[in-house]
Amino acid sequence: MTRTILLLATLLLLGGCPQTSGTDNGAGTGDGGTSGTNTDTSGAGSTDMTTDTGSSDTSTDTTTGGDTTMSGTSMSTSELELAMDALAEINTHRAGKGLPALTWYAPGGEVGYAHCLAMKEGGFFEHTDPITGKDPATRAQEAGIVHDPDGLIDPTSGNPFVGENLYTAIGSIPSGSAAVDGWINSAGHHTQIDAPLPVSGAQTMPAWTHCGIGVHVSGNQSWWTAMFFKDPQ
Repeated sequence: MTRTILLLATLLLLGGCPQTSGTDNGAGTGDGGTSGTNTDTSGAGSTDMTTDTGSSDTSTDTTTGGDTTMSGTSMSTSELELAMDALAEINTHRAGKGLPALTWYAPGGEVGYAHCLAMKEGGFFEHTDPITGKDPATRAQEAGIVHDPDGLIDPTSGNPFVGENLYTAIGSIPSGSAAVDGWINSAGHHTQIDAPLPVSGAQTMPAWTHCGIGVHVSGNQSWWTAMFFKDPQ
């Protein structure tokens, strides 16, 4: 039986300059900031989220302005293909909402992939690594990622945000559509994909422009970490 697990999408602060460290105070999700897991024993891939995509011309441009070259901690060719498939699914969904495609962002994919490896090796499934104490913002910042250069995201906070969705599946053939279907069916994840449109039951996210997705497959399990940014530098 396929078992899929979703961790509620979270926003964490990513400082716009090196001296501003990432924290999770003030992080929000659509269900009051909880960070528990959902277990779905019904299988994945049953929801068709591409039925309303015919009217937009942004549905297939998944890499405009983006370089798929990975350096440092890198996915295998097959894992990168899964990541790109997931981004294509995200952009197909966004096109159906009249939203522009998210551009592939390789540095974010590298950070996401490193977190997938950490979750596998550490035996955990959450945004903050319990071994290192690093949250998504800290991981992105330590990789040298800076985004939202104009400071337009949630100006009342004084800091821009980075978004992150997690997914893992056990006992199934990994697919980008299954991961994205899982996110679409969870308000706290769906809001990242539909940003900046509101999603019922979830906090509205900033207008993300880029997405990097890390995927790791080992044995009968796969781990997925999608990170969302606005105009990363």
